[in-house]
Amino acid sequence: MLGDKIKLYRDNKKMTQNDLADILEVSAGTISKYESGALEPSIESIKRLAELFEISIDELLNDEEDKFDISKINILDTLREQKEMNLKGNLYHKTQVSFAYNTNHIEGSTLTEDQTRYIFETNTILFEGDTIVKVDDILETANHFKLVDYMLDVADKKLTEKMVKEFHKILKDGTSDSRVEWFNVGEYKQIANTIGSGIKTTSPNNVEKEMSKLIDWYNALKQITTNEIIEFHYRFENIHPFQDGNGRIGRIIMFKECLKNNIVPFIIQDADKLFYYRGLKEYKSEKGYLTDTCLNAQDQYIKMIEYYLK
Repeated sequence: MLGDKIKLYRDNKKMTQNDLADILEVSAGTISKYESGALEPSIESIKRLAELFEISIDELLNDEEDKFDISKINILDTLREQKEMNLKGNLYHKTQVSFAYNTNHIEGSTLTEDQTRYIFETNTILFEGDTIVKVDDILETANHFKLVDYMLDVADKKLTEKMVKEFHKILKDGTSDSRVEWFNVGEYKQIANTIGSGIKTTSPNNVEKEMSKLIDWYNALKQITTNEIIEFHYRFENIHPFQDGNGRIGRIIMFKECLKNNIVPFIIQDADKLFYYRGLKEYKSEKGYLTDTCLNAQDQYIKMIEYYLK
């Protein structure tokens, strides 16, 4: 109701009814009637209220019930439905392209977003001029589309080690890594690895034990919010259980767990990768960097949902 909005914005400005009455050149009793709904402000008063409250006239007049309420959207059901429909140009389509492009680009893929979209839409590759593209970049992009589809199929199920290994197997299927025996696609690493510029990770001999502990800890949580999902991601990346692909697997797990727990999911943008890396590196002493990066990505996904589903 307009009266409720006037009162809310007046309170936010720490103004009394008398203060507002002086500005509008009306009596305090008139302001009281505005706020109770007994009297509608004039057009001129509405303009002055909007200016005072630093909002648009539309925002002041539009009923809250007309606003898009994202909490009423079942994002998992929507993505699954659009996937089954093979719907082009909507949330599922945009999620697939944006997710594959950004998560692979963070890890060094040379494919452009247009090339990524072209692979998704036509199952062929669009070359531009003398562009040279690694075969593995193409394969891992196509595999990521399959990975998202599988993730949507199991999104409402409890996270297990078997599921996480299946994620890795799908992502790396057919790549040059999969043809190397020691790489162990779909299984935990056999050779020690590092994060970034040399940060040590869990040794191969301890990965199975540490992953079991991590999954047990996570599944025992009574409540899962965005914070717990980010905490899991940090611990997962520090274990770095696979020979390669850990970042992409970690990010697909975060997306899955958001969907499972009715939380708006998010896609870490390639443009924010330095903030993302800093967040992982400094998480133990300062959680805010990684949390803020994820929340910013969540805001971007909310905008995507509003654009396609409003």
